[in-house]
Amino acid sequence: MTIITRRSFGLGVATATLTACSAAPVPTDTYYRLVPTGSLPTRNGAPIKGTAEVAPIRGDGVVNARALLFRGAAGQLQQYSYQFWADTPASLLQRSLIDTLRAAKMFDTVAAPEMRLDRDYEIMGTLRKLEHDLQGSGHAVIEVELGVRKVIGNNVLLLKVYAADVAVAGSGMPAVVSACSAGLGQIFSQFLADLGQI
Repeated sequence: MTIITRRSFGLGVATATLTACSAAPVPTDTYYRLVPTGSLPTRNGAPIKGTAEVAPIRGDGVVNARALLFRGAAGQLQQYSYQFWADTPASLLQRSLIDTLRAAKMFDTVAAPEMRLDRDYEIMGTLRKLEHDLQGSGHAVIEVELGVRKVIGNNVLLLKVYAADVAVAGSGMPAVVSACSAGLGQIFSQFLADLGQI
C-alpha cells in the first residue's frame, strides 16, 4: 500500500468515525401504565355478598398490542414508535378493574382467576377501542364492554358498552396517556354506578 493510499484510507476511517459520533441518538422505548383517574364512587351500604372474579379482559388484534395506537386523518390505525404500554392493554385493564372494585368495596371479595376461589359472580370484559384520535386538537377514545354474571343460575345481571372521549390537554405522549387514564376513570365510574343498582 502506498503512502497516499494509506493516508486516504486513514482519512476515510477518521471521517466514518466522526460521522458515527455525530449521528442522532437512537430513541429509547418508553412504557406507560393505564390507571383510572378522577373521582370513583364507593358502594353505599354493605358490599354485595360473595366473591367476584374478574376474568381476563378480551382485546383482539391490534387493539391489544402493547404499542400505543393513533388514528390519523384518513382513519387508519397506526402504532407509535418507541411508545408502549407496560403490559397488554387488556391485562392492564383487568388489574385496574380489580383494584377499583376493591377500593369501591363493591363485593366482599374481588379476585383474579389465578386465586382459584369459589366465585359467586364473574365480571367479564372486552376492550374495543383504546386510541389517540388525531382529529382536531386530539383526544383519547376508549370503548369497553363490561358484564356481570351470577354463577349460580348463570344469570346476566349487567351487560353494557361503556365509552369515553377525552380531549388531550397538552402535547407529548404523557398528555395522551393522561387522557386515556381519565377516560378509563369515566368508564369505571359509570360501571360502578350501574353495579350500585344491583
